[in-house]
Amino acid sequence: MSTNVRRKSQGFTLIELLVVIAIIAILIALLLPAVQQAREAARRTQCRNNLKQLGLALHNYHDVHKVFPIASYYDFSGLDEDPPVWDSRLNSQWAWSVMILPYLDQGNLYKVLGIGDQTFEQAANDPAGLTGLRSPLPAFLCPSDIGEGINENRPFPDPISGTMVVPTDTTFAKSNYMACNGDRGDGDGIFPSGGGTVAIKNVSDGLSNTIMVGERRSKDGFWAGIWAGQELSEEGITNVWCLAGLTEYQMNTGKHSLDPSDTNAVDNPKIAFSSQHQGGAFFLLGDGSVHFINDSIQWNDSPNDSNDVGIYHLLGSMNDGLVVNEF
Repeated sequence: MSTNVRRKSQGFTLIELLVVIAIIAILIALLLPAVQQAREAARRTQCRNNLKQLGLALHNYHDVHKVFPIASYYDFSGLDEDPPVWDSRLNSQWAWSVMILPYLDQGNLYKVLGIGDQTFEQAANDPAGLTGLRSPLPAFLCPSDIGEGINENRPFPDPISGTMVVPTDTTFAKSNYMACNGDRGDGDGIFPSGGGTVAIKNVSDGLSNTIMVGERRSKDGFWAGIWAGQELSEEGITNVWCLAGLTEYQMNTGKHSLDPSDTNAVDNPKIAFSSQHQGGAFFLLGDGSVHFINDSIQWNDSPNDSNDVGIYHLLGSMNDGLVVNEF
């Protein structure tokens, strides 16, 4: 006599499957922010390391030439400096960042660009030079500033008589790291533009109290810079702000005043320091240290007030003679 035995099904019911899927979805939702935070932490570490690398290169340059490079090379007044700015680099439009390429293991690129033998304009019109100028260099790129390594939101102008002539609509490899030109006006920062050089002995406020290089993002209407050289306006005037920044403008917003009654204030994020990091930006100080400075740092919001005693202002100037408090 045979007996039929009904075997229990080994599969999932629809309800059980839906429960499992829901649990997996919840776990992914919980883990995703942690993964994103871990990735951003890694990007911040890389950004900090980039600035440390630039700081080391700048100090190695100083050891050789006894001065730091200037923000941009275009003014013949450097001939009166001690030591003088090299003749071959005057009026060349090359950037401070090009001068430290040999100290960033980019000696071959330095030679390809013909630094000291030709101008930025001449290199841009040479096929090999243009390829070099369009080469993204990791040391100048903040990994949080996602996108291509070409600074497409700052194309150089079409060739115009009397200005720098580069191929039409040319874009160059970007840089997220701007030299500090100072606070208000050229000459009070470690990187003047076009005239004069700065040595360590000239930083009377102390290297640990003076910004050397800071970040600038290239998204949301901001213009990151380029590492190669400066652009010229239609009037032939240097636009050094693709190479440098000022602490005169509020970090991340580019505001020049928070006073609504100040009709003379002109906001300009293209000259400010900024970043894609939440809440502030990384800055390289003159002593080679790198600090994350919160964008809520004390900042004087009245451009008509000559007493720039805000800590952010003081960090931009190398010789204001005022004490910088904790930041």
